[in-house]
Amino acid sequence: MWPFRLLALAGAVVQGRDDLSSENWQLWVALAVAALYAVFAIVRPIPHRDDHRIRLRVVVEYALHTGLVMLTGAWTSPLALTLIPSVMVAGFAAGSAFAAQLIVASLVVVTVQHVPDAGVATGARDAAMWAGLLGVVAFTTGLSQRAALDAARQKEAAIRRVNRLSEANSLLFALQRVAQSMPASLDLDDVVDSTLSRVRALVPCDSLALYLLDDTDGRLDVFRNTGNTAQAQMTLSTAPSMVRAAIDAPRTVRIADLPAGTGLSPSARSGLYAALRARGTMVGLLAVESDRPEGLTQQHTEILHGLAEPFGIAIDNSRLFRRIRSTTVSEERRRIARDLHDQVGSSLAFLGFEVDRAQELAAQGRPVDEVLVDLRQQVTAVVNEIRETLHDLRTDVTDQRDLPATLRDHLARVGDRRQLRTEAHVDAPSRPPRQVERELWQIALEAITNVERHAQATTVRVTYLSHPDRVLLQVSDDGIGLNNGPRRADRYGMIGMRERTHGIGASLRVESTPGGGTTIAVELDPGEVRS
Repeated sequence: MWPFRLLALAGAVVQGRDDLSSENWQLWVALAVAALYAVFAIVRPIPHRDDHRIRLRVVVEYALHTGLVMLTGAWTSPLALTLIPSVMVAGFAAGSAFAAQLIVASLVVVTVQHVPDAGVATGARDAAMWAGLLGVVAFTTGLSQRAALDAARQKEAAIRRVNRLSEANSLLFALQRVAQSMPASLDLDDVVDSTLSRVRALVPCDSLALYLLDDTDGRLDVFRNTGNTAQAQMTLSTAPSMVRAAIDAPRTVRIADLPAGTGLSPSARSGLYAALRARGTMVGLLAVESDRPEGLTQQHTEILHGLAEPFGIAIDNSRLFRRIRSTTVSEERRRIARDLHDQVGSSLAFLGFEVDRAQELAAQGRPVDEVLVDLRQQVTAVVNEIRETLHDLRTDVTDQRDLPATLRDHLARVGDRRQLRTEAHVDAPSRPPRQVERELWQIALEAITNVERHAQATTVRVTYLSHPDRVLLQVSDDGIGLNNGPRRADRYGMIGMRERTHGIGASLRVESTPGGGTTIAVELDPGEVRS
């Protein structure tokens, strides 16, 4: 503001130069006071801030200049120019409305003094001129003040956003480190150990406990505990208040100051408690406690909250995998039992009949050489069948041995042991994911086995195409078809083939014509091939 103050003072001197005489001491005194105040205001400027102290100082300044104007000739006074910087200061500090109030006050008192000397018309004209001039100044400075306030608010908001982004960036970096270290294993112990080690590295604590929920009776049992010993188990209905709060809350619960003896570990004075959820249900609880009040900050809360969801999903996946693995083992045992029953069981029963026949012939005194020769041949056949069954069970697709090689080797063995003509048509410039390839092998093995045992076919053809955008496995025969022959509960293993096909996201097509054979085709969608 100092240039405007000096310009107003210089303008007053120039305008009043003709009146500066020894007799007009009031003008000299007024100019001196105005000059002294201008120096004071330049040295101690009025801040552009709207509060009671600043408003009072602005009112004092404006009253001083109004008084100097009234002392030296009202609206004809050269010092009327000093009102302009005062109005500017009022507008910058408190806005147009406050400046307008000061202008109205000065207009009233100065005009009342000015009209008797200048006349009503001249007084009104001068008052209107100064009202317009000062009003424009007040309006302009008020707009500037509003723009400055908006800019200050935007700057403050930008600073807050930058601070929040900085905090979020550091939090995301920490969570990225956690995510990168999240285990790829589906073993529950590996998942828990690796995740808890990351929690200890990112959140300083004296006690870390993982509880898993037992759905049968609503009980939380401690699965892993490091540091101070935590409560071994608790039910959901009688759990401590912070645990119930974590179960009900969508976010991690932070207790900054725990009363002594109320934590899950005896010495806990602050804690973080996060419910672990997956598929919309609770699977466990993660409790992190410190022996110091305020020992765990809000940033630690955000870190634990960001970790809780993937940790809950990982635990749920591990438990599902354990159940699936158990189910798969049971299914594989049933399949092996079925194979042994189908192939070996009937042969062993036939051997039993042959032994009985040999015993009857021996009891009658008749020769048994022919029966023993047949028995030996049957035993050899059973041993060969067991050997072939074990070989099929051990055969699988590996990183070193792809599906086409496995199919060719298996078809060669089938042709040798069944006198069945086999054909393999392979076009596989690329390999699908290993899990997909293994499932395709199991489907092909089931289909070929069905042809061997039930189709009464002379030829089996296997077609395998594997391209980046398409995978097709097709097994066809020239046998009697699906709807001919004795019915079986597990006929052709169709249930197992459909389950395996669904598991890899493929489509299964079965075509069968009585006397015209059967074709089983499995085809993967392009998206599943790339995955």
